[in-house]
Amino acid sequence: MMDIMSCRLKRWPYLLIRIAQQLRTPLQIARHSYHQLNHYYSIRSLQSGVSRRSIRDPYLTKVVQGRSKKPRYPGDQRANQRFGEDSWFLSSTPLAEVMGVADGVGGWRDMGVDAGRFAKELMSCCSGQTELPSFDGRSARDLLIAGYRDLVRKENPAVGSSTACLVSMHRKDCTLYTANLGDSGFMVVRNGRVLHRSEEQTHDFNTPYQLAVPPKGKGDNFYFDKPEMAESTRYSLQPGDLVLLATDGLFDNLPESMLLKILNGLKERGEQDLQKGANQVVEKARELSLNANFQSPFAIKAREHNVLYSGGGKPDDITLILASVEVPKA
Repeated sequence: MMDIMSCRLKRWPYLLIRIAQQLRTPLQIARHSYHQLNHYYSIRSLQSGVSRRSIRDPYLTKVVQGRSKKPRYPGDQRANQRFGEDSWFLSSTPLAEVMGVADGVGGWRDMGVDAGRFAKELMSCCSGQTELPSFDGRSARDLLIAGYRDLVRKENPAVGSSTACLVSMHRKDCTLYTANLGDSGFMVVRNGRVLHRSEEQTHDFNTPYQLAVPPKGKGDNFYFDKPEMAESTRYSLQPGDLVLLATDGLFDNLPESMLLKILNGLKERGEQDLQKGANQVVEKARELSLNANFQSPFAIKAREHNVLYSGGGKPDDITLILASVEVPKA
């Protein structure tokens, strides 16, 4: 969302054009100035998220990658901010950087329900809450509660259910606030080691905690967990830390050791380098999900719960948000 100051600043190039006309300066000079200034504000907006934040505050360089377990057909509009039945959002405010993922519960397909619609609407509602003046980024769980409340109060809320994982980095104190409900999750990596990560919340094997909007009159037939049940943590970040947020399609197929090997191969932390790393992580997870002989984390968990599983990966939608903590250069 563009702030008022940015709008005012973008009017200056037009004044340059008018002055150039009055002074009979070649119009090309004024147009050149306009494009230079417009490019400057565009780059500034992309780098900082919002121009109103302090130029000294830390920020996140963020990239997104994912794969649907089923290829979508050309022109499928539902794929916007969705990878299959997963969904995600990013938000930058003057006070915080926020990221979220949600995994729509696939069992709704058997009832003819778009299993990804609930996840997408939940993430949209959470994203909308970050734009309110009252949002300061210091409680990801409160954000999840507010976003879910906004969803269920709609006149015709999406029927379905999903897991949810939100993280918010408060700029001033460079602290990560998290909320995780279900088996999506987050991870903080520093100097090649995992220092902080989420824990799964499940009712039973492969049955995660989930937020839901059931069909009218059928609420007793579904898991109906509350956003207040989300596990909430806080963790102090440092420049150079990597923050990873993903659905279970990643964690069920890619062992932590393989994930760290790819991330540790990143020589730089620019957006292009992060995107390359995210692409490699998602592609490796997808490859292993289709490998019938690989002892995936999902197969190992199944064996621990005495669940018959032939082994191999678990075909699933995969969504990954990868971010690096940065501080503005002098």
